Amino acid sequence: MQAQRGHLDRANGDLEVGVADLLQQRPAAHHSAPIPAPPTWLVNWERKRPALLMECIAECIGVFFYVFAGIGASAAFLVTTAAQEPGYGSLLTIAFAYAFGIAFAIIVAAPTSGGHLSPSFTVAFCVFKGFPIRKVPFYIFSQLLGGFLATLAVYGIYNQQFKEVVAALEVVKPAQIFSPAGPAGILALFPGVGQELRWAFLNEVIANLFLSILVFSVLDLCNFFVALPSAPWTIGLGYFVIIAGFAVNSVSLNAARDVGGRFACAAIYGSKCFTASSGYTALAALTTFPVTLVGALIHTLFLSDTARMIVNGPPAMADQISIANEQRGFSSATRALTRESVWRDNGSPTKQ
Repeated sequence: MQAQRGHLDRANGDLEVGVADLLQQRPAAHHSAPIPAPPTWLVNWERKRPALLMECIAECIGVFFYVFAGIGASAAFLVTTAAQEPGYGSLLTIAFAYAFGIAFAIIVAAPTSGGHLSPSFTVAFCVFKGFPIRKVPFYIFSQLLGGFLATLAVYGIYNQQFKEVVAALEVVKPAQIFSPAGPAGILALFPGVGQELRWAFLNEVIANLFLSILVFSVLDLCNFFVALPSAPWTIGLGYFVIIAGFAVNSVSLNAARDVGGRFACAAIYGSKCFTASSGYTALAALTTFPVTLVGALIHTLFLSDTARMIVNGPPAMADQISIANEQRGFSSATRALTRESVWRDNGSPTKQ
């Protein structure tokens, strides 16, 4: 086969740098295309940009991905149902959209910010994982902003159809506008007609407890059933299970989606987005915080063990993990290599 580029000899097995480099262990590094040096302007920008700003932008974008996907699917279901066009959506498609949305959000945001994507998890990570308390307000504001912007974006896309649905409902059932079957109920969260708040509260508690235990189990570095690359999809499946099974009984799960979406709803439809069901407004926004902490506590006290062997971790922590495992009594045949350790061994300065 003729080489398509001058620096590659495909006849001798040269490959482009890409997925193959992640999946295959090739003995000779010269059999892949060299990684180009980053441009000087990009390196200078990376050195000067504020780290906290980058983290907040990542959290905002991550929540935007998650909320945009989920609310978009909900909006599609509403407008096509109102127009009597079956086949364009269902609770199943909404659950899939939220599941893939949270997985994509983690993939996008986690390398930069850790991928909290929820105010309650930011608080829980501060309490149980040593996340700096000074960053908590910035993360929470960024998450709420992401939910707010995503909700406005969905409304902008479906603006015409939403106005048609509102005009039709104002004639026959104006109260339905602020319900799960109305446009405001797509942007914000409302209980079903006649639904008692005590059962909505129970639903919220169990759903958040389920999710928080799952997330802390996935993030447990000693959990050999979950590798880091599969973490976004495992957590996404957790969201899918909850939404597919219990969304019909009203479930929030994330204050960034609920509070951010409710402010966007109020900017469009007025204060009734807060007052139409004030009890549920408080329940959806606040329940997730104490319940997430309880779930994290259950995992910490009963499901984790600091004497177990660490089997998962980011590449940058490879040296620390090897040392920690040796201290726990697990021998390490070879010291794991990272880019930082290679640079250090070669006498080059490491990136701080």
